[in-house]
Order: sequence, then structure tokens, then C-alpha cells
Amino acid sequence: MRIDSKRCHVEVGDAVLLLSPQGRLFRGRKAARNPIAVGDRVRVRLDGEGGGSIEEVLPRTSKLSRASAGEGSFEQVLVANLDQALVVSAVADPELQPDLVDRILAGCEREGLRAVLVFNKVDLVPPDDPGPGHWRAFYEALGYRVVPASTVTGQGIDELRDLLADRLSVFCGLSGVGKSSLLNAIQPGLALAVGSISERWREGRHTTTHSSLLRLDNGGHVVDTPGIRNFGLWGVPPRDVGELWVELEPLIPQCRFADCLHVREPGCAVLAAVEDGRVTRQRYESYLEVLADAQKGRL
Repeated sequence: MRIDSKRCHVEVGDAVLLLSPQGRLFRGRKAARNPIAVGDRVRVRLDGEGGGSIEEVLPRTSKLSRASAGEGSFEQVLVANLDQALVVSAVADPELQPDLVDRILAGCEREGLRAVLVFNKVDLVPPDDPGPGHWRAFYEALGYRVVPASTVTGQGIDELRDLLADRLSVFCGLSGVGKSSLLNAIQPGLALAVGSISERWREGRHTTTHSSLLRLDNGGHVVDTPGIRNFGLWGVPPRDVGELWVELEPLIPQCRFADCLHVREPGCAVLAAVEDGRVTRQRYESYLEVLADAQKGRL
């Protein structure tokens, strides 16, 4: 399914129909501006001439959402009813941004979603470059699966194809990291448009302009999203932010104070773990950035 303005491309059996939601679905919307997201299951009324309308959005089993860009005044559901999120980063061109990766991982933890990290473009770094190996070991130590990949050498493509089989997945990450290129390699018949890297900013251009639910030959469905430059968590109270960092969550009950925010409080088990190296400074700083957003009401 794809959503264009107030019309949706809906998969009905083997056909894809362009249907409009009933106006009543938009009434009373507060937390989310659009009542329908890619991946939603809907009940439709067909008119027998290839048209019709969306009558109801069925309850969601899961979602990946963020605060809207700018003021963050509403929830933007990126994908509904998904089984897993593949967080795609490039190890070079553009450089990996661990703070964005950490935010998306926190969004997955909030929903109990399986997250897989895909480190793309490994062909662009020499074999003796320690960067890709460092980041792979770093996130694997936290319990996340990491797939190094390259559309040039074919590394990781078969593994990703197997991961996508019979599941509803989303590819998310910065523009230019190669999400569409990876999907074209996984299933060449998709023929998705791919873009180039801006020479001035070394950032990707938004080739994918909207999220689309794509049907794969292996029984899976995957959502290719536009590039994400920011990922603010929606509606998380400050004291709950730490629970979304897998290495902080077991430490929180050990803090002296029940309302500890792990910033400068005495007897904080998280701060002690940062000091002795059990929690890395990079991950802790990512936590502090999201906590600051929560305290300012931007989540």
C-alpha cells in the first residue's frame, strides 16, 4: 500500500486499487494527523467498477513511529503491522551516524520490534579499515544482528533476502545509504529509482519520495521509506527514555532513586557503568540527547 495525499494504493487480493478513506476516519485526529499508514490493514467497500472507499482501519499489531519533523506536535506512523525494521547505514559515503541509528533502535525497542542493522557499501572501505568491524562488534555486543552488505560485491544480499522472506519489514535510514539499491539487488524486478550523493554535503538526495509497500517473490513485503534525517521519539516520558537503551534497562532498578534520570544523581547505577566502561560514552550521549528532547516536550 502507498498513500498519496488522501488516496491510498490498497492491495486487495492480487490487485492494487486506488481508494479514498471515508471522511469520518479523519475526525477527532489529535496525536496522529493521518489515520492510515503504510502497512495498515483496512476494510474496504468496492463499487464493482474498480473503485470504492476505505471504511475502517483495523487494529494494529505494531508500528514504527516518530515525532513529526519541526515542532514534533503529532505522531507520524512510518509503518504499521510490521515484523521487523532493517536500519540501513553506509559505512562510507555518507558516513555512519550512530546517534540516528540509536534513536531508531530506541523506537524499535519501544514497540518490541526486532531490529537488524545493515551496514552497506562495505566495498568502499579497504579491508584493513577498522571502522566497519568496530561498529559491527559494537552493536552485536548489545544483542543486535548486523549484516554487512554491498550491491557491488553481492555481500549480504542472500542473507537479507532470507531475512525478508514471509515477513513485513521496513528499510529505514539516511538518504544515500543505498536502501533502494539493496532492494533492487534482492529482487531486480523491482527497478526502484536510485540517487546520487551530493558532492557539497556528502549526503544522499531523496530519491524515494514516499513510503511504499512492495511485494517480494519470497512471500515477504517490505516498505522502502524516504531518507530519515531525524528521528524523534513520540510521547515518551523522560523517566522512561532509559528503558529503551538495552544496556541501560537492567541497570535502572539499581539506582538509588526511583525517579533517577541518570544525569548527575547520586547513587546512579547508569553513571557508574559509564564511568567504568560497561556503558559506552557514545551510547550514553545518544541517551542524553533523547532525554533532552523529552524534557522539552519534543517527543
